Amino acid sequence: MDFQEKLMNKTHKIIATAALIAISFGAHAQSAGTKMIRVGATQIAPQVTSGNMTAPSFTNTKTDVGSDTQLGGGLTYMYTDNISVDVPFATPFTHKLLGAGALAGAGQLGSVKALPLTVFGQYRFNGPVALFRPYVGIGLTYAYFFDEVGSGALTATTNPGGPGTTFSVGSKFAITPQIGFSYVLNEKWTLDTSYSKTYLKNRTTFSTGQTIDTTLNPNTFSLGLGMKF
Repeated sequence: MDFQEKLMNKTHKIIATAALIAISFGAHAQSAGTKMIRVGATQIAPQVTSGNMTAPSFTNTKTDVGSDTQLGGGLTYMYTDNISVDVPFATPFTHKLLGAGALAGAGQLGSVKALPLTVFGQYRFNGPVALFRPYVGIGLTYAYFFDEVGSGALTATTNPGGPGTTFSVGSKFAITPQIGFSYVLNEKWTLDTSYSKTYLKNRTTFSTGQTIDTTLNPNTFSLGLGMKF
């Protein structure tokens, strides 16, 4: 076999190998019509700016809200090779309501469960067969709050000597920008991670007639393993 034949054989092998790689990753392509599901963990960390509780209350009576991490994930549909619709899901988050300002030493005033319902429109960079695809998104969130539970510390603050204080946290729509990326790990699995921030303000109303307005603006961090279906 002369040099030219050897070169042709090597060239054919290189082309065949490249074709196999392309087929392997092409099967994993995030192209138009692709549906993906992911499962992992999601953390919501409120960035709280609290107003003052209305009278009668101590001057500078404020609140803070704790973070929580839950099982999370989502469904993604590729509308085009670069535009996708994403719907995250998670088990309900439980947030502790803490005293702040004049109540900084009061401890836990109560708890509330939250279930943010969001739909994202996303733009994914790079081509559909790229291993690494960063994306940006904008979403509409309905922040749903339920199962509010007050503590003895809350009653002592708002209605000392009286019946236990209850409260309700207002649910509300808000805008949620997002950034993230997906990375193909192998022919089956994809790593997906994202960060988003929801610009959310709401009002808490107490059974004693007092209210408190709070800017929550939670940061949300998600990490999951995904696959096509």
